[in-house]
Amino acid sequence: MNLLDFSERFKDEKSCRAYLKGKRESEGVTCKKCECKEHYWLSTLNCWKCKGCGSWTNLRAGTIMEKSKMPVRMWFMCIHLMTSTKKAFSALEMQRQLGHKRYEPIWYMMQKIRKSMGKRDNKYQLHGEIEMDDAFFEIVDLGELDELGNKKDDAEEQKRGRGSQKQMKVLVMVESAPNPKQTNPHKKNRIMGFVKMQVMDDLSSIGINYEVKKSVKESATIITDGYHSFRRLDEVVSEHKPIVTPSNEAHKNLPWVHTVISNAKRLFLGIHHSIGKEYLQNYLNEYCYKLNRRNFNSDL
Repeated sequence: MNLLDFSERFKDEKSCRAYLKGKRESEGVTCKKCECKEHYWLSTLNCWKCKGCGSWTNLRAGTIMEKSKMPVRMWFMCIHLMTSTKKAFSALEMQRQLGHKRYEPIWYMMQKIRKSMGKRDNKYQLHGEIEMDDAFFEIVDLGELDELGNKKDDAEEQKRGRGSQKQMKVLVMVESAPNPKQTNPHKKNRIMGFVKMQVMDDLSSIGINYEVKKSVKESATIITDGYHSFRRLDEVVSEHKPIVTPSNEAHKNLPWVHTVISNAKRLFLGIHHSIGKEYLQNYLNEYCYKLNRRNFNSDL
């Protein structure tokens, strides 16, 4: 659905509320108190009244819009812009597009949408052959900055390299199947499937196996480099193929996982410039959500 189709379908606040009401009723409205599924619709109050106990359920209750004072149409417009474009929107640009006076509500709304994208993608597991690698994303620790955005005098001294406080560890998993039809030597000889990216507290073998068990089916085959924390992956999947290669040859054995990592870093740097430590997972959720649906023809 492009922007013109969206404008015609959701012309005003009334049409957006009517769509939300129909969508919720098609899935079924359940009373939080007595779990009754039969309700009356009170059009003057925009809520449902339970036939069992008489309690009210607001139109937005149980959704990411619950307790929000923003118009439903503004939520719909924000969701549409975030899902219909391949690139990302900064909160400042979204604020300009929606014509809202304040930055903070728009930023918070986008974070809730990103978190919801992650919950949706957590419902499926990767399968088949999977390329896996670790990555380090640059972040900003908001606790070390003062009100003006400058580094505090008592802030911890920054390290360099793999243990730097300015970087967050991320586990990246990409479905990747061989493509025997590919004869062009300048193109990848594998086909990319779905992607998962997870922020990790540490890259120990225990932590990696725990995350892989949640995100990957047991029948899968995982291809990695020679990193020592990957050595116990065969405990959670049917096969593990560690390939030790020089760094300048790694892109040949793990072509798609390195492409996914580099594209994400360029996107974050170009659009968001800097990301807070607590919110990196939300931005990864949005990136993976769009990437996983890059070939979808239906509304995202």
